[in-house]
Amino acid sequence: MKNIIKEVAKAYGTTEQEVKNEMRIAIKAAMQSKEPSAQAFWKQIAPDRKEPPVEKVIASIALMVQNNKLCS
Repeated sequence: MKNIIKEVAKAYGTTEQEVKNEMRIAIKAAMQSKEPSAQAFWKQIAPDRKEPPVEKVIASIALMVQNNKLCS
């Protein structure tokens, strides 16, 4: 997981911490979506409605893509 964040930081000329900070902001905003598909997605990843760690979100999305089950 750290490699993914490291590669993104390198590609965008920033730090790993900044990548994680920006991802946290995006996660927080995405969890507020009223779209039914977004709500279903977040219910799978964070059924308790608490903001999940960045690494959990990345791992969950990767698993969904691998299993071809990403919500559309």
